[in-house]
This record gives sequence, structure tokens and C-alpha cells, in this order.
Amino acid sequence: MPYWAVSIPTRTAEGTSGVHVFIVTADRPEQARGRALARADMPTSLRHRRNAALRLAALTIAEITPRWGM
Repeated sequence: MPYWAVSIPTRTAEGTSGVHVFIVTADRPEQARGRALARADMPTSLRHRRNAALRLAALTIAEITPRWGM
């Protein structure tokens, strides 16, 4: 099963921006997006980003390709 890096830009109430990155396994990018969003809703993720809002319109997904065997 491939690994995916799902990057979700964030913005705090004060206007500070950042990015919350999740590394997930999934067969397809759509599955990776769903898994990352599910993890983003967990209390530990909210605490990690200090309750910053997710900017879902700017979410990106990239497959992580291993360098071995190439």
C-alpha cells in the first residue's frame, strides 16, 4: 500500500499560518485525504496545531515514492 503526504494549510485566529502534514497509507489519493482528515479531527491533532483552522481548499496530496529498487 502506498504512502501519501497530505499537507493541510492552517490559520490561527490571530492570522498566523502554518501547515499540518499527515503521512498515511492508502490505495488512492482520495482515501489518503479521508484518512488525513479523520486524523486531523483527533484531539491530539487539534492540540498539536493549537486549534488552528484547516484550510481544506488548499489541501495537497503527494505520493511518497521510495528510492529503493528503482
